[in-house]
Amino acid sequence: MFEVIGMMSPGGFSPLQEVREELLREASIEAGASGREKGRRDSGPARSLLVFFLGAEGFAVDLAHVRKVLRPARIARVSGTSPEVLGLMNCQGEVLCVLDLRRILSPGKETSPAAESEGKFIVVVQHGGKEAGFLVDAVRDVTELASSSLHPVLDSIDPSRGRLFEGTVSYGGQFVGLLSPSACLNP
Repeated sequence: MFEVIGMMSPGGFSPLQEVREELLREASIEAGASGREKGRRDSGPARSLLVFFLGAEGFAVDLAHVRKVLRPARIARVSGTSPEVLGLMNCQGEVLCVLDLRRILSPGKETSPAAESEGKFIVVVQHGGKEAGFLVDAVRDVTELASSSLHPVLDSIDPSRGRLFEGTVSYGGQFVGLLSPSACLNP
């Protein structure tokens, strides 16, 4: 499964699973009160997604691939690596490669200071035997999405970046890109 490290609740550390269950319970109550529950059941199997942001841009990743969400510790730079590699970090006694998702999504484009990690999160994703952490600005939500709610990648996305996405989903009145863990771990 996965775990959350460094996200404080009033009683101490709060596992992501507890947060997810609470959010889903609230969504279920709201959907039932508004009569949307029946429509939700008819729209196909649901996927659980972790929604996060890089600046104002929203992204999501299937929760099945999320191992941990944590606050960044010291990230050690490694000389000679590609620009999207921020460095290595000690994660509970294991070495974790931390990637700059901004550079992966916009190769060749200068990004804001990548070394600045204060107030940010690392979303640790695992797929096909590979694991890495993506530095993100904010982790916003865990949400359920009916599979039928997945839209194609927006036409406004550069075709060279299109392979990094499974599609687009609507969240909070805006479209967010549903990332392909396989493609993002193999930029």
